Amino acid sequence: MNITLRTSSVRGQRGVGALLVVAMLCAAMAIVVMFTSRSLVFEQKTSANPYRSTIAMDAAEAGLEWTMAMLNKSGSVTRACVDSGLEADTSFRQRYLGYEPASRSWTPAAGSGAVEAACVTSQRAATDAAAPATDHDRVCSCPTAGTAPSVVSPLIGGFKPGFAIALVSNAAARSVDVVSYGCTSAITSTGCIGDAAATVRATIASVPAVAIAPGAPLTVRGMVNVGDAALAVQNSDQSSGGVTVNAGMGIAAVNLRITASPGTPPTSTLIGNDDALRNASEEQMFQTFFGVPKATWRESVADAILNCPCTDSDVAAALAGKKRKLWLRGDLLMNANRLLGSVDEPFVMIVDGRIEMRGDPGVYGLLYSTGATWDNSGADNALLVGAAVSEGNYTGSGTPSHVYDPRVMASLTAIPGRFVRVPGSWRDF
Repeated sequence: MNITLRTSSVRGQRGVGALLVVAMLCAAMAIVVMFTSRSLVFEQKTSANPYRSTIAMDAAEAGLEWTMAMLNKSGSVTRACVDSGLEADTSFRQRYLGYEPASRSWTPAAGSGAVEAACVTSQRAATDAAAPATDHDRVCSCPTAGTAPSVVSPLIGGFKPGFAIALVSNAAARSVDVVSYGCTSAITSTGCIGDAAATVRATIASVPAVAIAPGAPLTVRGMVNVGDAALAVQNSDQSSGGVTVNAGMGIAAVNLRITASPGTPPTSTLIGNDDALRNASEEQMFQTFFGVPKATWRESVADAILNCPCTDSDVAAALAGKKRKLWLRGDLLMNANRLLGSVDEPFVMIVDGRIEMRGDPGVYGLLYSTGATWDNSGADNALLVGAAVSEGNYTGSGTPSHVYDPRVMASLTAIPGRFVRVPGSWRDF
């Protein structure tokens, strides 16, 4: 019996050893799983950080491009940064920037560096039947200068990228700096809070609305035909070349009244049958003076677009609203004795149609049209100080005076046009 008991004790000890081995293996596996899980979480976090950083940088860059587009946008905008179509509203550029013609400098209206506007990705209310809920709507705020944008409060819902922009003074002429804060969660009046953020800055400069001023008070791609009317043309500025009439075809004006610089034969100031002018297309002729295609000038330079037929009252109303770069869709009839513009504040008017002038208006500026007629027989006080340019012909029976004034031309070339980014000015923080 004693031998049987000893045998049973030995077999029990062997089972305990196996149990210990299994426990050790389980512990080792748990340690391996723990470290593997920790590495996985670490890799997930490290991959998420660059992703959110990239989103913030993209949002900041989007802020730069959005600001450029808004500054180059014609027409007025609402506080939601969308077209208003109301004369009572102002354009994005007028709302946030002031321009000093003498120094040709831009000044942020709310002070240098203040956050002006912002955009965020926001989900609309699901109850809005006209605009169903979506995570891809961009909500923007363009309040009055000096007022914080209404969309810069912390966003609810976590990851919703957006940007806020500020305008900063630049000592260079025609230039201003744009600072864009890109955020992935919440925007404040000075930048981003929490999560990823990026800040980029670039200098933008405005190119003139008139790239090259006409060298004559009357420039016509076709023919000048006023018959025996006593049309007056004057150019006493030798630095401009002293040309009074430049026509692509003939000049039919037997009683032309010419005022040239002292010592210059009057007829030598007339240039007719100009092959370069006659052979240029309408688009080429436009770009010669304005530097950009017609569509680009209309959409990014003009600060007022009028649907015509129009009259001088429409033009006067636009000028009263501080609009100096006008685009008219259709024909224009000016039949009133009123003063439009001045030596210090001339205007640019592109008429995508014909201009018919009557009466005795006084106009200071550059008038560009597809064709022009000036009929004011019996009235000798009609005056255009600046330049008239026609893609077609110039006809009429009137006796207006076309006067080239270098002061007006200097003011015209000082009018700011569209904004472009200055190469090499981009930097991030």
